[in-house]
Amino acid sequence: MPGFICLTLFMTLLIGATARAQASRAASAASYLERGDSWMKKGEIERAIADYDLAIVTDPGQAEAFLRRGEGRRAKGDIEGAIADYTRAIEINPRLVEAYHNRGSSKFIQGDLKGALADLDAAIKLAPRLAKTYQNRGIIRQEQGDLDEALADCNQAVTLNPRLAEPYNCRGAVWSAKGELDRAIADFGRSLKLNPQNYGAYANRGLALLRQGKEVEARQDFEQCFRLNPKLKPLLDQRIKEVKERRAANQERRSP
Repeated sequence: MPGFICLTLFMTLLIGATARAQASRAASAASYLERGDSWMKKGEIERAIADYDLAIVTDPGQAEAFLRRGEGRRAKGDIEGAIADYTRAIEINPRLVEAYHNRGSSKFIQGDLKGALADLDAAIKLAPRLAKTYQNRGIIRQEQGDLDEALADCNQAVTLNPRLAEPYNCRGAVWSAKGELDRAIADFGRSLKLNPQNYGAYANRGLALLRQGKEVEARQDFEQCFRLNPKLKPLLDQRIKEVKERRAANQERRSP
């Protein structure tokens, strides 16, 4: 009997020590995560990743640590590494919505549209009221050529959060792809009203206006886009050239 009492006491002490060690590891990991987040906000990606590494070494069972490091790796351009981290986060916590969303967005960057769509479907199943997930699924569906489903997703994103600028921009892109240029231009305008720094909306509206033959208005949007993001100029110049060539070809076909 005394031996049993001693064994029970030993197990109680062991469990208590284990719990304290786990709590200490979790607290240390949380400190590293907090510092990593601070570095990320400052644009110090390498330092942020270094702290996320420490958080993972300290407490490898924290899904959030892998999620954050995945965000750092994606910001750095390491898409493969980001996907690996998001996958590990999901293995630890299968209900971590942001990991599905971010992994889907990363797969889209890689051109894996099927994999991206599956991840966003999973995110929507877990959290059916996140506007950005519908918005991004709409982008993928547009890329797949499924314009009606893309429009439905963009509409849902706008309904869920009408104060977000980007869903209007994405819906405008779908309207533009469907040839509904007036509706597209209206949505790009709504996006810019909510976020006047949205250079993508200026570019998209300019292209839609150019397709309508409104070159002066289009040029104003392009110039504003270039002011906000000069790096976009080569790509947008190519798109402008393609639209002008297409318009000229259409006019030539229509001429007697």
